[in-house]
Amino acid sequence: MINKAMNEIVIVPTEKDCEIEGYYYIPDYDVLPYENLSPSWYVRSRRIFALHLAIQGKLKGVCTLRSLLHFVMPPNVLKENTHLLKVGDRLSEPEKLFAKLGYERVFNVREGGTFSVRGEIIDYLGPDGLPVRLELFGNVIEDIRKFNLKTQRSEESLESAILLPAREFVLNGEYFKSAGEIILEPIENQLTGKFVSGTFLDYDVELYVKDRKSVIEHFTRFERELRKSMEEMGQDDKLRDYKRFGIIDYDLVLSKAKELPIEKAQFVVRKPQEEEYIPSEPVISEDELQVGDIVVHKKYGIARFKEIKKVEVNGVQREFLVLNFADSVLYVPIERIDLVEKYVGDEVNVKLDSLKKGTWSRKVEKAKKNIEQLVRDLVLIYHARSSVRGLSLPGDADLEEEFAKTFPFVETPDQLNAISEVLEDLASEKPMDRLLVGDAGYGKTEVAIRAIFRTIVSGKQAVLLAPTTILAKQHYDNLVTRFKPFGINVALLNRFATKKEREEILEGVESGKIDLLVGTHSVLRDVKFADLGLVVIDEEQKFGVEQKEKFKKLRVNVNVLSMSATPIPRTLNMALSSLKDLSEIKTPPLGRKEIQVHIGPFDERIIRLAILREIGRGGQVIYVHNRVNSIYGVYERLKELVPEANIVIAHGQQPKSEMKRAIDAFYHKHADVLLCTTIVENGVDVPDANTLIVDDAHRYGLAQLYQLRGRVGRSDKIAFAYFFHGRNVNDKVLERLYAIKSYQGPGSGMKIAMKDMEIRGVGAIFGVEQHGYVNDLGLKYYLDLLNEAVMEYTGQVQSKIDTELEGIPGSIVIPEFYIYDPFERMRFYRRIASAISEQEILDIHEELVDRFGKMPESVENLLKYALLRIILWKRNVAKATISDVGLVVKFKSGKFEEISPSYIYNEKEDVYIFFVNLDELIEQSKVVV
Repeated sequence: MINKAMNEIVIVPTEKDCEIEGYYYIPDYDVLPYENLSPSWYVRSRRIFALHLAIQGKLKGVCTLRSLLHFVMPPNVLKENTHLLKVGDRLSEPEKLFAKLGYERVFNVREGGTFSVRGEIIDYLGPDGLPVRLELFGNVIEDIRKFNLKTQRSEESLESAILLPAREFVLNGEYFKSAGEIILEPIENQLTGKFVSGTFLDYDVELYVKDRKSVIEHFTRFERELRKSMEEMGQDDKLRDYKRFGIIDYDLVLSKAKELPIEKAQFVVRKPQEEEYIPSEPVISEDELQVGDIVVHKKYGIARFKEIKKVEVNGVQREFLVLNFADSVLYVPIERIDLVEKYVGDEVNVKLDSLKKGTWSRKVEKAKKNIEQLVRDLVLIYHARSSVRGLSLPGDADLEEEFAKTFPFVETPDQLNAISEVLEDLASEKPMDRLLVGDAGYGKTEVAIRAIFRTIVSGKQAVLLAPTTILAKQHYDNLVTRFKPFGINVALLNRFATKKEREEILEGVESGKIDLLVGTHSVLRDVKFADLGLVVIDEEQKFGVEQKEKFKKLRVNVNVLSMSATPIPRTLNMALSSLKDLSEIKTPPLGRKEIQVHIGPFDERIIRLAILREIGRGGQVIYVHNRVNSIYGVYERLKELVPEANIVIAHGQQPKSEMKRAIDAFYHKHADVLLCTTIVENGVDVPDANTLIVDDAHRYGLAQLYQLRGRVGRSDKIAFAYFFHGRNVNDKVLERLYAIKSYQGPGSGMKIAMKDMEIRGVGAIFGVEQHGYVNDLGLKYYLDLLNEAVMEYTGQVQSKIDTELEGIPGSIVIPEFYIYDPFERMRFYRRIASAISEQEILDIHEELVDRFGKMPESVENLLKYALLRIILWKRNVAKATISDVGLVVKFKSGKFEEISPSYIYNEKEDVYIFFVNLDELIEQSKVVV
């Protein structure tokens, strides 16, 4: 029985009004009927969990009228399909159960509404937000654990777990082709209510309405537009369905709603961040090899990966990577996959290496010489800075704490860490030269703002340089708002400034009246500061060579903080961290929602609906058309298409006053749509701009599309990106467009743009001349060499296992029945081959058992001999062959270490034969750990 007295829902006019402390937000669908997009997991999970709370009499919700009018599953259906799982329970046909409840089968569960079955291990993530791992014995639940979505490792044992439906309807048997396979994806039926007939009213809720007139007004306006758009799109049959099933009669619902009492009307709006972001994984793994990939073998050079081949060696099955070089074929044992990596560079013009001619070694030698020079230059700058005494800015702890409270969001751990590192730099006596790296919208600017505040309260001036006038203006508006209550004087210097304004600003900076100057590179030309303490450079890679030379001079005696959204590969990070101070923000702000991406041929009807939907929820739209000669024609067409919208135009060839007016109007929400060229690629950061439309998207590179997509999705509302292409584009172009759909989540900038942005990242730090070497060797191997050179210069020890182990008895493969996903299998092969400590191997052992269950003997063998290789490497062994009596060992030149007391030396071969029990040798190393 539902506890009637406990359930209540407050109906408010718009989604913006739903942010109320203590009330559970029940969102409306974030897709339109027949839009061919599923409602996001965020929406589905909150709506289902609201019903689950209502069943228990614990629902205290808030939503719009439209959200309340959708049909939902009746209470009895929800109860029948809610399962409390406990240890000892039987779980027969789990695949069928999860599919029936609307879960999608995946290999690794990282997103809500998905499940995974790997042997006797079942993972799932339902609407309650708890990632659950079940371990079965036969069909009996033997263990229930909570696991970590990022690491995939178990964290704690649970007594029980709840399994709720993953959709707002439950399918019956006729929709199943076989266990776990659904015939259709009934998105439309979810919206038209063909599968469900219940309503929120069935859950015995007390309804309250806040501002009835406004509630009706907002609902009817949007509903009218929606139906009109559907009629114009020719959706007659579907429109009839929508009218018949779509939503409950709003009069019926409102007649049951009471006016909200005064005591309940004291709403407290919460901080906008609350939902934890869960990263989704790319459909294609950029880290692992796929057949046909260009690859780099670290010893032999660039080849093409043909296949993984099973070969019988001494009566035992082994797996080999087959690599095609220009003149030969090489078989690489898969347990040495650490020698082979994906080539990142100019794939079109790269030449495969010749094993017979030794082309690889010559290219490597040339690159090494160049890298040594590069590292020497970096070391010189580093030492120059170390010998100069800095400014030591202590700041004011109380004021800084007060200022931190004005940040309207919750800082991410990475952000807090970066802020702490920057403030420590400023307080030290060494001039700061820190590079701050993070994806678009991850909160780099806030780190810079705290640094600027510390500098100014310490009595010094600061300057912030941006590559474009738009970005400079946006920073200025933001900084004025944040600093005004603290009496800090901020000025903006760019090409829009009049001659008189410019003179006044220059005088103010020189006299010290202006605390912070914001501008483009022109600021460097003729500004004299009274007492400069900090230079912040945003998107440094966008500045020219001349400006960069000026930045280099600044770095020796002034604090410099550079920011970049160009991802820095991990190896480059390692190399740089010895010579350059580096902070990386890898996690997005809490509450960030993934962007729904639509790709298809140009369609004005979809454009109209997309703009109306965004305006209807109080948001704004960025429309990108990258040809100035036809942008005004697009403007006229948009005005006809969406007369309700206020549209402004911005492009680089406009008179500066006109462009400034357009950007200001959009930024201050006086315009609904900004029609522009790619000038927004870096710079426009409007939290309410949550729909992006790009026409002729097929003309853009992948990295550019990624950057454009980063302009939206900067609030906790779901964002939409529409990439339209021409009618007759080739498959290669479509593949590129669809790749943008596959990559979401933290670090996807890194994954999506390995061919472009990462190489540009190297150029951003070291200069364009590095591109040639990067393309010759592939980015990853180039960075390995760079890392080695840096470690050599700084006297650090290089941890790289180069011991060869031969004559391994028995099978050492990861069978498909144990890990069926080929990428995951390859990932584990690589992790095992790359491990440099016994502890790493033991951790991998634990993880495999935790995630995949009991290990087959061949996997135990693989780990056992990986451990042996590490043991031998630590004892200076260059090469070892397993024999019947123990090991035949060749040491690195001049280095001998006793592996066992019983051995003989073969002088002719320069090898030692150790009589040793290998199992005992390996077991001893585990004890040491």
